[in-house]
Amino acid sequence: MRTVLNVHNLSCDSLYDGPPSISIMKDIFGSLFWYTLLMILKSPANPVLSPIPSLWWANKKVYNTASFLKDNVYSLVFRAIGDDYISRLGMATSLDGINFEVQEVPVFEPINKYETHGCEDPRITLIDDTYWMAYTAYDGLTARIALTSTKDFMSWSERYILFPNWKEGRWVSPTQNAWNKAAAIFPEKIGNNYKLFFGDDCIWGAESEDLTHWQASKKPILAPRKGFFDSSYIEMGPPPIKTDHGWLILYHGIDGRDDSRVYKLGAAVMDYADPSIILWRCKKPILEPSELFEKVGMIDIIDGGMQRLSKIDFVSLHELSKQNKLPQAIFCCGAIDQGDNIQLYYSGSDTVLCLATGSVANIMNCY
Repeated sequence: MRTVLNVHNLSCDSLYDGPPSISIMKDIFGSLFWYTLLMILKSPANPVLSPIPSLWWANKKVYNTASFLKDNVYSLVFRAIGDDYISRLGMATSLDGINFEVQEVPVFEPINKYETHGCEDPRITLIDDTYWMAYTAYDGLTARIALTSTKDFMSWSERYILFPNWKEGRWVSPTQNAWNKAAAIFPEKIGNNYKLFFGDDCIWGAESEDLTHWQASKKPILAPRKGFFDSSYIEMGPPPIKTDHGWLILYHGIDGRDDSRVYKLGAAVMDYADPSIILWRCKKPILEPSELFEKVGMIDIIDGGMQRLSKIDFVSLHELSKQNKLPQAIFCCGAIDQGDNIQLYYSGSDTVLCLATGSVANIMNCY
């Protein structure tokens, strides 16, 4: 029996000394305040999970979570940062998708040379009775996609690097050879093969007969678009979702015209039989930072990285934000298909976890 910690009453509100207008608007308009123009509803309970002071490995940041629903239990497998600033994966469960209990020990930790600085950003796909987890293995210099599987989140199959000889993408260099990350596996075979999308510059495809040996595409499937919110950078989001319209792909985008480097969530629909064919792609982001806890936090891509984060406080983060030197980010690795609606578990400013809900129909009708 694993020990769990009820974190419903833990809050990071005291860390954010923001303007009173946010709470006033919530009181006046209630749930309507949480609707964006995108027809995505942000939960008024946000953030649903915050750093946990009593857990040394998760007391700084909890973010970038995989998510799934099975037997009426919501589960999150989230990235956590604690005292040593090494990424580990924790697990939290809930009966309502909002109030979570966190296991007191990580379910997944670095054990290999290629992941000495952390196991990051899991994306989990259930195929038959096995959970396949693609994650980013980071050795302090190069990020690489790694893959493993489990049936119970206690024992794991052998871990291995997916594309050890990858030479495409903006970030590959002599010092960062084979840089690749952000992989998400489709939940079923397409034709005779399993497929996945990956990438954090463009989004590429790969296929496999056995979920073990993968062959990457020669050309990207999705790329940044000049003049749009995703003009300079895109990165794969959660595993693809099968809808009445095709495969729904969620991804992150940054606008090169925006010096503040704001991560926003985009969407595309791909053909059932050939997911390399784009049937539709949003013209505007479907989700973007609006709340203070989505705009200010211990964001990874701050200049100086984890080393600087370990020495900085929230007062300094606020000051950097005012000077437009702090990137803003929402980041989604986990989505749960609820039929008419999709639940998105996303991180706010790389520090807390939040929930938003929206329908595929509304997203496509508006964008």
